[in-house]
Amino acid sequence: MTSYRKWFCHCKGQPRELVPDPYVEEDSLEPSCLLCGATPSSDPRHTISYKEYEDYSD
Repeated sequence: MTSYRKWFCHCKGQPRELVPDPYVEEDSLEPSCLLCGATPSSDPRHTISYKEYEDYSD
């Protein structure tokens, strides 16, 4: 069983899934909001949340 997280930003009211920035180095690849630029480690407005999913195909 594998567990993973999907990150969401609520800066515009509706939850939007965060996407990895392809222009950032792969070592520091962190998802970010395309609208406000928030990331899970830098979220000054506290608009980021996550939901954990489990994959039972293992």
